[in-house]
Amino acid sequence: MPNPGPAGSTDARTRLAAITLSPPAVPVPRQIGQDGAALPPAEDLARLEKAAAGASVVALEMADREARRALLADWVSRHAPEFPGGQLYFDMDEVRRDWAGDPSVMLAHFLRALGVVEEFIPPQFGDRFRALQQITQERRVLIVVDGAGSAAEAIVARCPPGLLLVSSRRRLDTLNAHGETVHLKVDSPPSTADDPGALVASLPRQARAVYRLLGHLPAPTVSPALLHHLVGASSQTAITQLTAAGLLVSASSPDRFRLRDSARAPAQDRARNESPDEQRRVRRQLTDAILTLVEEAAAICTRSDADDTARRAALEVLDAEQHTVTGIMQMINRDQWHREVWRLAMALCPLYDARVYESYWRDSHTLGVEAAMWDGAIDVQAELRTRLARLELLCGQWDHPERAGKEINRAQEMLSLVSNDRLRGLIWRTRAEVEEDQGRDPVPAWREALRFYTEAGDPVGAAASVARLGQALVAAGHAEEALSLLAGGASPSGADADLARAAAHRALGQHELALTTAVNAAQHAAEHAQYQLYASALTLLADTAADLQDEELLQMCRSKERQLAQVAGLTPVRPAD
Repeated sequence: MPNPGPAGSTDARTRLAAITLSPPAVPVPRQIGQDGAALPPAEDLARLEKAAAGASVVALEMADREARRALLADWVSRHAPEFPGGQLYFDMDEVRRDWAGDPSVMLAHFLRALGVVEEFIPPQFGDRFRALQQITQERRVLIVVDGAGSAAEAIVARCPPGLLLVSSRRRLDTLNAHGETVHLKVDSPPSTADDPGALVASLPRQARAVYRLLGHLPAPTVSPALLHHLVGASSQTAITQLTAAGLLVSASSPDRFRLRDSARAPAQDRARNESPDEQRRVRRQLTDAILTLVEEAAAICTRSDADDTARRAALEVLDAEQHTVTGIMQMINRDQWHREVWRLAMALCPLYDARVYESYWRDSHTLGVEAAMWDGAIDVQAELRTRLARLELLCGQWDHPERAGKEINRAQEMLSLVSNDRLRGLIWRTRAEVEEDQGRDPVPAWREALRFYTEAGDPVGAAASVARLGQALVAAGHAEEALSLLAGGASPSGADADLARAAAHRALGQHELALTTAVNAAQHAAEHAQYQLYASALTLLADTAADLQDEELLQMCRSKERQLAQVAGLTPVRPAD
């Protein structure tokens, strides 16, 4: 018979039972549509029908990108009912840099579309792969990876019992090493397009201007917002004219466009043949436009009076533009426009505070550090190095302790030179996290972080530092000091502070107080949708219940953890019919 635990835990069980998380509806993504594309030849569709019958992986080889997508979209529209878990689509060519795609970005895109809460999308590639496999176990999902350059870019999206459709310009024989793959080669239709040069010459002036700019743009897609910053109010008219002429088509990402492959190559050739002075003027135009766009979005993300809807919209702008930003940074770095390079890197910081894209984060911040060094921007260099150290903590491989330590050491060397205490607090906070990661005592670093955040008048940074310092003190065996700190003048509130208090009470054997404050933490975290903190509170409650041999409370904690996993989108739940 389960042990009901001591009478003092009854209140904790009652309060915990009252905490409910509303499970969201399981999303059923529909990410590939026909977008008005011409229907594919019936014989091509019949061949794809035959290849996909009973297959788990189909590799389509077809050179023409638009015809290939039209064939895929037509097949998907006919077979959508067979995949009640939804359809996921990713065009690897839209994140290709230096001839390599980024499957980690693709996996994050898929997890988000399947309803995984942002803070539970793992930062590391391997964990993203395992999460996708887990949540599709009981969902028959169709996944289309278009424009794959290699088997490695696509095979990570294979999710039995669903179907993986991989399309490429060439045959990907190495897919066979990962299981049975049906290969299908389809000839592209003969080109009927007019000569792009003559077609462009016949367009109105504003459409010709946009076409020219897209030839210079070091990114495969463009947003209407960026075009508006480039050419003003005529941008929408130009989009309509280029689309009607068949030169511009919809990209896979929402509300983005790209030049048709047959039109992009001539546009790039024309750009390369312009005079150096003209090329430089266009680079300046592109740089100013993207700077304006992403700095405006970054300001909204960090503004205290912005509402959640505005912040989310601004974050999506930064997410959608990060490929363009990184490409422009690489382009203007050769011009030694150091200030613009580091400003672009800093504009992406709010995005990486919320979402982890390792390759873009690393490349943009590395370029930003170098540019800040040349420009003498000490604060920027210190902050970007600190953020690179955090990236190593999140995503680093076997040598991440050395790399993280190297970056934070260099940031700390500039402590006396940086201009504000908030940045000093950030540097010391990251130093403390590095110390924790490497099993060393983080207490001195947390004390410094708290001191500088307090001197900076940053209540959020100070409160977070008090809570983390309290946790570090408990871990070091100084629970009473932790409680004194948490009851002092700062006396922070919130789930993280309550978690530190609960850990201190448990370390001192004050189990009833530990239960009370841990439930306080759980309530606060649940009310504010702070799911990671809610998970930590449940873990602490379960550990305390185990101390007390309270089986009823322990089982309740396990039940709440399962509910949280469902709400966070991490369980293999079948979508509603």
